[in-house]
Amino acid sequence: MGKNGILAYVIFGLVVIYNCDGLDAGKGDYLSLGDSLIGNQTITSTNGTFELGFFSPNGSNNWYLGIWFARVSDKMVVWVANRESPAKKRPGVLNLSNGGNLGLFDAEGTSLWSVNVSKKPSRAVLLDSGNFLMMSDDSKAETLWQSFDYPFDTWLPGMWFGGQQKLVCWKNSLDPAPGLYSFRVDPSGAIQLTWNNSVKYWESTLWNGESFSDIPDLQHEIQFHHRLSYKNTSTGVYFNYKVDSDGIPRFIQIKSGGIQPYVSLDGIKWTMVWNRPRDQCDAYGICGPYGSCNSNNLQFCTCVEGFTPADKRTWDSQEWWSSGCVRWSPLNCGAKNGSIDGFIDLSETLPDDSASSYPALTKKDCQEACLRNCSCTAFTFNSPSGSCQIWSGDLLNMQNPSSNNRSTVSIRVAASALPEFHKPPSSSKLKTVIIVSVLALALAFSIVSFLVLQRYRLREPAETSEDFSGSSLRMFSYKELKIATRNFRSKLGSGGFGTVFKGSLTDGTLVAVKKLNSSSRQHDKQFRAEISCLGNIQHANLIRLRGFCAKGSTQLLVYDYMPNGSLNSLLFTSNSTSEQKILDWKTRLKIALGTARGLAYLHEDCRDRIIHGDVKPENILLGVDFSPKLADFGLAKLVGRDFSDVLTTTRGTRGYLAPEWIYGLPITPKVDVYSFGMTLLEIISGRRNLDMSLQDSNKHYFPSWATAQIFQGNMIHILEEIVALVEEADMEEARRAIIIGLLCIATDENVRPSMGQVVRMLEGKMEP
Repeated sequence: MGKNGILAYVIFGLVVIYNCDGLDAGKGDYLSLGDSLIGNQTITSTNGTFELGFFSPNGSNNWYLGIWFARVSDKMVVWVANRESPAKKRPGVLNLSNGGNLGLFDAEGTSLWSVNVSKKPSRAVLLDSGNFLMMSDDSKAETLWQSFDYPFDTWLPGMWFGGQQKLVCWKNSLDPAPGLYSFRVDPSGAIQLTWNNSVKYWESTLWNGESFSDIPDLQHEIQFHHRLSYKNTSTGVYFNYKVDSDGIPRFIQIKSGGIQPYVSLDGIKWTMVWNRPRDQCDAYGICGPYGSCNSNNLQFCTCVEGFTPADKRTWDSQEWWSSGCVRWSPLNCGAKNGSIDGFIDLSETLPDDSASSYPALTKKDCQEACLRNCSCTAFTFNSPSGSCQIWSGDLLNMQNPSSNNRSTVSIRVAASALPEFHKPPSSSKLKTVIIVSVLALALAFSIVSFLVLQRYRLREPAETSEDFSGSSLRMFSYKELKIATRNFRSKLGSGGFGTVFKGSLTDGTLVAVKKLNSSSRQHDKQFRAEISCLGNIQHANLIRLRGFCAKGSTQLLVYDYMPNGSLNSLLFTSNSTSEQKILDWKTRLKIALGTARGLAYLHEDCRDRIIHGDVKPENILLGVDFSPKLADFGLAKLVGRDFSDVLTTTRGTRGYLAPEWIYGLPITPKVDVYSFGMTLLEIISGRRNLDMSLQDSNKHYFPSWATAQIFQGNMIHILEEIVALVEEADMEEARRAIIIGLLCIATDENVRPSMGQVVRMLEGKMEP
């Protein structure tokens, strides 16, 4: 029997012993020559911070050898040995042979991972820093190999990181294999994020000896202070960091493309310190092919029309979307009868550097040029300049931001993916199609007339609406809403719970129809029960629910249509002075007070207390007289989500999220108070609370800058952000409103007022 056979036999025997008799789960902080780690055995660093052993990602049948934080309740893996070679169905065996080789084997004795060193080691030890290393068998105790030289997705204190090293994210939440995003140190000394080892999408400034100037929050944040060290060697530039507090820190490359430092100050939960890139949609390819990113939505990514998620499981997890979207139907380019593909026009932002230009006089010329090229997937046409841009291959990095820099993109889809009334008939058969259509309409009219006459004769009442559970809700048919929305073509927007379409009922009433996401649907009985509850909620500052439709797995909600759109569209997307003056000071105060009253009603006056959970300008709709109507209230309850589900959709930089979401604390109505405070400050300033495009870095984060101005008595400087407000605003009213906003965004929820108190303060009936 050869050496490999003997080793496999020995390991198989160890596994049999483990499976039959069990073994002690702890083995100190090291392995000696001849020792093995099997099953649920672990080794723990001397101070108990780190633990090394076998783990299986939740819901997976694969097992990995890893290192994780032992004292933090949220077990966080920081290093994996065999990230691409898992043991199947059961833990493997880690063995430090008498010859000094460190090897990992599965239950059948197959080698999964190994370390061979030039000198014979004395032991393999797990240090309090989280470094797993092999030490020489001599008085020098030389380090022969260490895990810090082969980082996973986490950079720990004391680890020199740089040169050819990279932090590479998990492939997905169940698979620690290398994903698409990585973090590295450039030879010049900048730190950068890359996609697929090829595309650099974020880079810091150069190290100035103390910090990176564009990451000011690297130095000071929530009682957490890093001290970075720097060295330039023949193999590259390296950084190291230490921490001056008692907190437990880590830097991690996350699956959605960002780099995030975390700290655990109490050993129970993790707190994110900062995030780069700041806008989640800046991560290259975050939504994958044909996915559109909007950082204002709870779920960043949606598939554009005509496409569906390629991996529904990972999209439903709402934390990893890089698998992208696939077509409903394949293109028909190259067919014998010619291409019968069509185009769907969408309002998106696309990167110009991936397109090729083509001379065209009209949009039709541009479209035909795309159809003649089987690799063409989309085109844009600028009528004034006659610019025709054609995209080939899968479309990446589409964005649907609330801004004016979007353009109409015509995306190529199969004819079967087009709405029926948009399927282009062949020009040679157009006459035949018209004749057949006229005859069909005539026949249909005759049949309908006959049926109506018969119904009238039998005196059967027409079923146009239905009262539901004592409320004023109407139960719509799916066909009725399909016609009202023109086959769901007039898209108004989308969010974490679904997509909203503009519709017109048969009597001409304009409505907004929300089509709930497939992942949000409930059983019909429970859905109707929750709808009945929401239908009874009536308030002047809450959007009115007119009715619903529940047809099979499709669930639709019908709301009043708001002609002035969302507050977001008026605050942030208007560049003209005349349009901005519409929102004068009195109007802004009216919107703020109305929104506060709506929230106070949900929190304090409803029979069932309702936490909105997503208060932001996008969810404040404006009527004809700019009276605010809060939208999307009660949807978390309606679709059966608890707040732990919503939490998984809120990772990254949001701007309206209370610290409780990040800390993992119980969710109370005070999360809405925080979000309202952030929204109130944006109503006052007319700008995003976080705006890195401003030249004055002191103004990047508006709440901090506004606080300083109030203490310095420079109230007018705040209102000068919108020149028109200086003359219009009541300075005392403005000062009061800003202080209320700052109170609402207090980190400690106990300091925040209730929404009822906010209303009284805005009305001037209570002092802040």
